[in-house]
Amino acid sequence: MKKLALAVAIIAAGAGAYWYSQQQGQGALTNPALDYIPADTPIFSGQLKPFPIKDYLIATAGNSAHLAQSPLLQEEMDEITEPSVHFGMYLYKAYVEGLKDPAAMLKRFGLGEQSRGFFYTLGALPVARMEVADTAAFWKLMDEAEQASGWQHTQGTVAGQSYRSYLLSDANDEEKVELVIADREGMVSVTLNTSFQDPTLLEHALGVTKVTNPLSGTTLLADIIKTHGFMDDSVSYINHQELVRAVVSGDNQLGKQLMNLFAKTGEDPFLELRTPECQTELNAIAANWPRTVAGMTSMKVDSKQASMDMKMVLETRNEVVIKALDKMRGYIAGYVQKPGDSVMAMGLGLDVGQLAPSLNKVWSDFMSPRLQCQPLAELQTEMEAANPAMLGMATAMADGVKGIGAAVLDYDLQITDDAPSVKKLDALVSLSAEDPAFLFDMVKPFAPMLGQIDLKSGDDVDLSDFIPAEFGVTAKLGLRGQHLVVYSGEGGKRMAESLKGETLAANGLFGMSADYGRLLAPLMTLMEASGEEIPEELEALKDYKMQVQMGMDINEQGPVFNTGFVTKP
Repeated sequence: MKKLALAVAIIAAGAGAYWYSQQQGQGALTNPALDYIPADTPIFSGQLKPFPIKDYLIATAGNSAHLAQSPLLQEEMDEITEPSVHFGMYLYKAYVEGLKDPAAMLKRFGLGEQSRGFFYTLGALPVARMEVADTAAFWKLMDEAEQASGWQHTQGTVAGQSYRSYLLSDANDEEKVELVIADREGMVSVTLNTSFQDPTLLEHALGVTKVTNPLSGTTLLADIIKTHGFMDDSVSYINHQELVRAVVSGDNQLGKQLMNLFAKTGEDPFLELRTPECQTELNAIAANWPRTVAGMTSMKVDSKQASMDMKMVLETRNEVVIKALDKMRGYIAGYVQKPGDSVMAMGLGLDVGQLAPSLNKVWSDFMSPRLQCQPLAELQTEMEAANPAMLGMATAMADGVKGIGAAVLDYDLQITDDAPSVKKLDALVSLSAEDPAFLFDMVKPFAPMLGQIDLKSGDDVDLSDFIPAEFGVTAKLGLRGQHLVVYSGEGGKRMAESLKGETLAANGLFGMSADYGRLLAPLMTLMEASGEEIPEELEALKDYKMQVQMGMDINEQGPVFNTGFVTKP
């Protein structure tokens, strides 16, 4: 089982790599590789257009240097005794050491300067297919890994196509599981082969014979790209409907494979889900939440910089949930969404006044109608005790709050009396509400130390008396329009001033941004000042040049998760 898990991990890792394209003139949605991918595949991830992998590796070389410099990698390899694991580690070591010279590394792996490839499943069978520029170089590297690890292949043939197979199961196991690697027409395929699977699966996985209902014969990818505004460079999805269909009816490729497996084992863990009631209700739920999809919304890659913005959407047709989450959307301050302006920033956009009624609508939607499928009915019964109606009483005092945020603009640390302390801190915490002064006055009876503070005077209040001197931080409290602010340092004050003109428009649910280089550098400096030796694997992080941004929102398709980054050499 451990070997099988390793094989799946190797294949998944291959899907995350980048592959060479020899067919750059073809459209992204007319790639012949799609002829070998079934339309009912539960999982799909495709780099549909050539990705500039060489430029990307150059742009991120500084951020990846710590991998190649880590002494732990060789130590781990020296401790590995399992040949299959050593094989995988040899390839990983070749990759991380090659990051010092991306052009040489790509040549060693047989990859070109641009890349394209696919990961998907034939039912339950994982498949990774990647285009290579030099198959001879690729096989030479495989030979090196075999020699270093002692994990030897045997040669096999299916429908005239030769392949290498590496045994994953024990030699005396009744059922055999192999890792299979083959090249055909400039594409390398990596998959599994078992003694209990349909032999034609291997032909499909290696690109020998096309599937009968291919993804290329549908508009699925084009529809996803158009609906969600993705670039047509890459698309990924998990098909919830096909997963549920496999479990409750077993009439798709994955379902038939599961049924055959359960027949061999004599045990069916999903039997109680195959009643007519469960089939109807689970299929209805899956139709309401059909897919999780992901793709890029922007990309710029050259040797000087790499930047990408990606979006993942949990698709739903449940209007009750969409409207409820939309009502909960609050205000995320502008400074949270600008990674270049701060070391780290975070914001929660939440209309507190809408929290209880919105959650109550979602809860009521889940509780009705009463379900007849026994496992679902039991879940409904358990959820009855979680009625969110009482939440309204808990949030009543915070009615009018639209969001909170915090940012560290700059900071520095030092050693004082053999203990770390703050040398400099420019930071801001903000609470945005319809009437922040009124909310502050409501809190006063519960915090007597705040009783003498009068925010309505318009003057900022020094909070030195409330912060222990050993922290080395001074801060002030004040109002900026509809924002209650606590700031430290001149940078914090300037950012607080920028809030004056920001209105409380509902613009999201959560946001975060960070500049890794500025975040890590003071920590490394503090370690140096303390006299402690900085581990080699941490030293390289000091110059880590990457800004990241992520957030959560809701649109007409469902919950949306956004991520993005900018990195330089």
